[in-house]
Amino acid sequence: MSRESSVAAGLAEASDHVLARRAGLGDRAAFDELFARLFPPTLRFATRLLDGDTVAAEDAVQEAWIKAWKGLPDFAGRSTVQTWLFTIVQREAIERRRRRRPLPVDNQLLEPLSAEHRLGSTQTRQRSNPETAALSSELWETLTRALGELPWTQRATWVLRELEDQSYADIAEVLNTTPTVVRGQLHRARRTLAIRMEQWR
Repeated sequence: MSRESSVAAGLAEASDHVLARRAGLGDRAAFDELFARLFPPTLRFATRLLDGDTVAAEDAVQEAWIKAWKGLPDFAGRSTVQTWLFTIVQREAIERRRRRRPLPVDNQLLEPLSAEHRLGSTQTRQRSNPETAALSSELWETLTRALGELPWTQRATWVLRELEDQSYADIAEVLNTTPTVVRGQLHRARRTLAIRMEQWR
């Protein structure tokens, strides 16, 4: 095995914290590995917060990762690296939301919740059953629209808990609140979504 392959294999097996420490010391390869691992969930999070606007989400996440690269030398490791990144992404998403005027929900702008979340076999079912595919697409579109109408904190809480599987403590850290508040926000979000999704029961 070449030295480059050995280094790449070592980075692939390293924990997020190890990669963050190394990246904080200027190790670009460690940062690249961390980026490859955690970019997808940060982009999913930003996209949900910004009503499926992938351009705004990509801009927010790109700026967040730039700030993360600059901030890694000071990362103390008191939270997980992913939680720390979600916190930065949420701030960037809020900033972009403030810059634009709210737009009415437009089906063309909505990105259906991807099949990889919670219903991992949806794509397989879609290929085998056109009727199921249509129903599934309508279900995700309805849920995405309903999410877009939730207050910001409720939406962020629901996305982090239900799609990204974050703990109450981690969500509280991302949103700069307490686990008790997170539970309350999540309860309200679930109740609202349950009403909106009543037709699918």
